[in-house]
Amino acid sequence: MVDDVRSKLSGAPDYVGKVKNWFDLLVVRLCKFLTSRADLGIIKDHFKYLAEVSDRAKLPPESDLQMDLFNYLKSAMGTPLLEVPFVAAGRTDIYLPFDGFRFIIEVKRATAQTWSCFGFRPHSLQASAYSVGDVRLGVLATLDLSERLPGTPHVTECFGVIRRRLSPTDTRTIIFMRVGGNRQTPSSVSR
Repeated sequence: MVDDVRSKLSGAPDYVGKVKNWFDLLVVRLCKFLTSRADLGIIKDHFKYLAEVSDRAKLPPESDLQMDLFNYLKSAMGTPLLEVPFVAAGRTDIYLPFDGFRFIIEVKRATAQTWSCFGFRPHSLQASAYSVGDVRLGVLATLDLSERLPGTPHVTECFGVIRRRLSPTDTRTIIFMRVGGNRQTPSSVSR
């Protein structure tokens, strides 16, 4: 997955030099996060946001994914920040500062009954908007709370690249990461 994403990043504006090196590391870390969460279940009351939800009125908030990803990145990527204001006239979900540039991770949740690969694309516009004053690379992390029979899609379908062409001379590149919540266990699928 990492090699596939890196090849799709090739030629993206600002994907050069130290920005490329740090973004490549972020891609690896996000891939590890995604694959780890694809395997996890509830552990001593942690990671509840991943478990099957019987009452759709009680779906977990996107902040559960935001805090989990923030804490993971805190141990894996240095000094991420939460809810940084005044970035592109908005407030970021997760802000990763580096020497002379930053990456922004926008966190959303998809609550549609069924998943569509087009469901998260509108959120990619918001994720790309945060790069207005810095490198044109960002991340959209989506908590997928749809009902997916027979279960969660393979991680290769949950990690990729979106290019947003905002004008003939302005292309922004977003990594999308779809984290499957509302998951059935493998044994429950055969009932």
